[in-house]
This record gives sequence, C-alpha cells and structure tokens, in this order.
Amino acid sequence: MKKYNDIVKAGMYLFPLSAALYLINYLMFGEAHQLFVKFAEEIAFMPIYIFIILVVAERALSSVEKKEMARKTNALVGTFFTEVGYELIRIMTKYDKDCDRVKNELKEIENWDVAKTKGFLESVDQHKYCAPKGTVDLVIIKELMLQKKDFMLELMSNSSLIEKDEFSELLLAVNHILEEFRTRGEISGFDEAAVGHLHVDVERAYRHLIKSWVLYMMHLEKEYPYLHKLALRVNPFAQQ
Repeated sequence: MKKYNDIVKAGMYLFPLSAALYLINYLMFGEAHQLFVKFAEEIAFMPIYIFIILVVAERALSSVEKKEMARKTNALVGTFFTEVGYELIRIMTKYDKDCDRVKNELKEIENWDVAKTKGFLESVDQHKYCAPKGTVDLVIIKELMLQKKDFMLELMSNSSLIEKDEFSELLLAVNHILEEFRTRGEISGFDEAAVGHLHVDVERAYRHLIKSWVLYMMHLEKEYPYLHKLALRVNPFAQQ
C-alpha cells in the first residue's frame, strides 16, 4: 500500500509540473496550435515509449537479479560442501571400490576445458557406487547425516537453491537418505533388501555430489579464481 501511495504522490507533483512547463512554453513562444500538435505527437508515441522502457528495464533488472541470485546460491553451494559435501565425498570414495577412474580424472580438474567437463558429466551418469556388501559405510554416512540434519533442513527451506537444477537434485537425494535413516530405525536391524535400497539411494546422491562439485569448481574458476585455487587444495578426490 505504501508503494502505491508513493506513486500517487509522485503523480500529484509531476503532472502539475508538466502542465506548468507547457504553460511557460506557450507564454514564451505562443503558437498554441503547434504546441498542441507536439503534445498530441508525444501522447501518441507514449505507448511505444512505455513498451521500450518496460522491456529494457525488465531485461536489465532480470539480468541483475539473476546474477545476484547466482552469486548467493553458489555461496550456499560452497557452504554445503564445506559442511557436508566434502565429508560425504570422502566417505563414499573410500568405500567405492570402482572410484579410481573418477578420482584420477578429478585430480586434474584444474586443466579441464568445456568439452572435457561436458564429457565427464555425461560419463558420471553411468558410474556405479561399488561399496562392499554390508552396512559399514551406511553407519558412517548416517552418523554424519544426523549431525548435519538441521543444516540440511535449513538448505531445503531455501527456495533459491531448490530452483538450481543439479544442486537441487543433490539436495533432494541427500535429504532422502536422511529421511530414510530417520524413519527406518537402527541399521543393525536392516535386512538385505533395506541395505540394498539404501545403497541405491547413496549411489544416486553420490553421482549428484560429483556432478555438483564439478559444476561448482567451474563456477569458481570463472568467477572467483582465488577461491578456485583454495578449492583445488582441498580437492576431496585428491585426498586419498
């Protein structure tokens, strides 16, 4: 309501000002007919003028808003990896018996170009989480997830993150694992089917973790080179 009141007040000042300027123009130069013709031309052009202003302004504001949203979102993505993601990657790569190819490629991520990044992201979709049969890895993942449940719930409530394609998929996948742990009870009581189901959930999250981390690194390299160098030093795929 206050916004509309301000608009009305602005109109109350601007319209009389415009009328006064036209009157001054008439008193100084006369030629009322020419003045009215010019006024009519300006009125006729007004819809086109408004359209142009709206389109340009909307695009400019949209671009600024998108950049600001991307900046804030990627800051939260970085916080996710610091709080949860890096440790999840270390756990999963430790128990993934087929992780050598992924780790070897990601050790050289600082030298990647666009084609290499695209090819790797496509190949990750086929990667399997080859954990040993059992629950040792699940126990460790559960402990971490329960420690970070409040942080995860806070991220899930952030609408800007949910709109971010790959990372939103990661959040949903990780949050699903958390919900499974919270509702299924003690892992020691899991049967073979329950263990297999959770390993499928972990595999899904694992793929999204890898892809989100790669995309995050590409963003840092482009926008924040100094943060990219720091992220390379803590590369979780080069720690083991």
